[in-house]
Amino acid sequence: MHPADHVHVADLDACLDLINTVELDGPGGLPEDSLPKPDDAIAWLAGRSLAHEDVLRAQASRDAVAWLGRVHATRDALREVWEATVEGRSVDHRAVAILNEVLHHGTQPELRPTLSGIAVGHRHDARDPTAEALARLAEPLVTAIAAGDTRRFRICANDACRWVFEDTSRGGRRRWCDMTSCGNRAKVRRFRSRRRAGDDGAGRTPAEAADPA
Repeated sequence: MHPADHVHVADLDACLDLINTVELDGPGGLPEDSLPKPDDAIAWLAGRSLAHEDVLRAQASRDAVAWLGRVHATRDALREVWEATVEGRSVDHRAVAILNEVLHHGTQPELRPTLSGIAVGHRHDARDPTAEALARLAEPLVTAIAAGDTRRFRICANDACRWVFEDTSRGGRRRWCDMTSCGNRAKVRRFRSRRRAGDDGAGRTPAEAADPA
């Protein structure tokens, strides 16, 4: 039995961490999945206290392929909703259906009597603990969208990366997931493009740079 007063919570960062478990610019330019096997996904969810490892493992053991596919499908749906929000476009209806199904399994609050009065606890979905864990990850994103608090949602400007993140910079103008990696690579590409075009980096061709006038 699990204690009744433990807490499972997830914030927006946890949601983004799940989305980013697929790195599009992996070795050789191929996507790299950090959750390729059920054991990896179980460890990821349980390690973040989103669900108990034993109940996840028991559920996954019934059909490991389908179980992992559900985790991956939810992750893909979260990315689709994030990207559609950032890009101001219509979202894929299949992603909406996947997330709505998961959200139906969200944690249910319940009142519990205590010696000094009453407390609020929660009740697990014993039939589908995986969906409950995934709902916890989706809820912060849904809450942000409902509040209209999406102006700092970002996708890395490196199209080979597309890491998703929330821009917490002071000016709110961050474009890259990491300036030292994707940002610098973009700078190098722009520099090489200018060199090929005969630009000296200041918007001038070699002939113009040599002309003091």
